[in-house]
Amino acid sequence: MKVTISKVRDILTPDLKARARRAKNPRKALEAMGLAIVSLAQRAFTQSSLRPSVWPPLKSATLKAKKRKGYGSKPLIASAALAHSPRVVSVTSREVVVGSDRRAGRHSLAAIHQLGSTDGRVPSRPFFPFTKTGRPTDRATRTASSAARRALDLERP
Repeated sequence: MKVTISKVRDILTPDLKARARRAKNPRKALEAMGLAIVSLAQRAFTQSSLRPSVWPPLKSATLKAKKRKGYGSKPLIASAALAHSPRVVSVTSREVVVGSDRRAGRHSLAAIHQLGSTDGRVPSRPFFPFTKTGRPTDRATRTASSAARRALDLERP
């Protein structure tokens, strides 16, 4: 038995070349990864399973103050401004920066709640998917990796 293979039309090489070009400039993939992290952070306000750690309950004085102002009893949800604030701050061909533009005076409100206040009055209620040591959670790693592969068209949705 004899098998002969002949190339009629090369459809594989152009696709591989296009993917290699996209991989050389990972900006699109980094932006997709940043948007995936932002989505996890925004949804963490209402989906506790997306948080890197359990949020401590609100103190009774805080609950009373929230009730007086007409807010609900959920932590970090008043006007929802903080919940909507995670965003991609910048993207280059080397890095993506995610953050928040909400401030409490000269301090980042997101950082205060993510890490807790230095004086200990505000406990840590992290919503960005990073551990206390700054490492991404397993879910963040999987989600960001998948977003990068889709952005580079390395996997089909």
